[in-house]
Amino acid sequence: MLSENENTPSLSTWRRMERAAFPSDDYIPLGEGSYIDTQQEQQQRPPSPGGGLPKHKFFLSGECRKACTSWRTGEYTCDPIGLHKEIIDLYEYLKPRPSEIKMRSEVIARVRRIILNRWPSARVEVFGSFSSQLYLPTSDIDLVVFGKWPKLPLFSLEEAFLTADIAVEGTILVIDKTTVPIIKFIDKETEVKVDISFNQESGVKSLPLIASFISNWPHLPKLVLILKQFLTQRQLNEVYYGGINSYSLLLMVVSFFQLHARKEVGSLDANLGVLLIEFFELYGRNFNYMKTGIRVTDGGSYFPKDQSCSDKSSILYVEDPTSASNPPDNASRGCFGMWQVKQAFENAYLKLHSTVINRDFPPRTTQSLLSLIVKVSQEVDDYRRHVGSKWGDATAAASTTVPVYAPPYMPYMAMAPPMIPSPAHGVPPHQLSLMQNQVDSSKIEFSS
Repeated sequence: MLSENENTPSLSTWRRMERAAFPSDDYIPLGEGSYIDTQQEQQQRPPSPGGGLPKHKFFLSGECRKACTSWRTGEYTCDPIGLHKEIIDLYEYLKPRPSEIKMRSEVIARVRRIILNRWPSARVEVFGSFSSQLYLPTSDIDLVVFGKWPKLPLFSLEEAFLTADIAVEGTILVIDKTTVPIIKFIDKETEVKVDISFNQESGVKSLPLIASFISNWPHLPKLVLILKQFLTQRQLNEVYYGGINSYSLLLMVVSFFQLHARKEVGSLDANLGVLLIEFFELYGRNFNYMKTGIRVTDGGSYFPKDQSCSDKSSILYVEDPTSASNPPDNASRGCFGMWQVKQAFENAYLKLHSTVINRDFPPRTTQSLLSLIVKVSQEVDDYRRHVGSKWGDATAAASTTVPVYAPPYMPYMAMAPPMIPSPAHGVPPHQLSLMQNQVDSSKIEFSS
């Protein structure tokens, strides 16, 4: 239990969740109970740097429920076909819009200009989710600076940013005690988070590989974006705080496709609802993290961590296919919160499986299936509307107010300790039991 002496808004949210016996992996309340902040609680919130709501993922406004299913285009049947349709709708809602691409391109241009003014011979490259177009509306921008310095100029760059007044006050953070030192800040004009590293070639090298993965598995972007939203709302998407980075998540999805028993998963005809549930089942219930590593080279495989592993202490080990080391580097190093991720995946599997895999005939309909595990707050919707009106989306409604949402940057707050499950024995087969002989959603038969 959390200390009752603490009185921060995030811990108050946790106490409400504890008192209601809400599952500890659902950091954002998903039920219809009294988890949404009351108007009085909203008024008591401390002011946040940069304006708007406090920049923390635990906060929810009283209007959150209005936009929690903003992606809906109608009702969905409670079966894999209905879930497939809703995943398509959510992907179409989450994927980058032209205005968001334009806005982020302007941020990159400003940062590049400041860096080149300080070091004209340096080279600034973009990598990560912006390059692959697999970013959420609230995702950060990853940049890498290449140059020759006797010592990485982290604090010199911090000084340049302060002089240029590019960042929201108090958001520039130099992290120099890690394997890959970075500097982080929030852009003042757009409130987009920016992460900058130095002389790291792996991110740039991975871009052609990611493009080939997307070409081979056309459903990969859809699953990745839904999973990123799922992890983001639970604050399990930042390696700095123990979560899974986007690159590792993408490689996990690639491995899932590579080793899947049904080869039609590489086709656009594959059912996304079935694939999402199978993904949660594999990595939430069946996969043996203690003994098994993930490899995506040479068609993909699993391998024993105790025989071929450069980082045996990590819970999750995903070989970096761009690594020149022998054995290859762990793309997921630093993911010390993997047990929380596993617990969240398992919870999502149980919720979706119990709802979607049913025998109702005809199948009943619902307003949303994905709202069992994913929500999009009103703040995010307002923020995107503002971006669309300012950076030129023809379909965006005009916004006369300042957006109330900005990508969160606050440190990882104290949370209820995760439950540590006992790992399964042996390397799990990828052939899942989900739906057994009814894997083809177009041929599912329902009994009365």
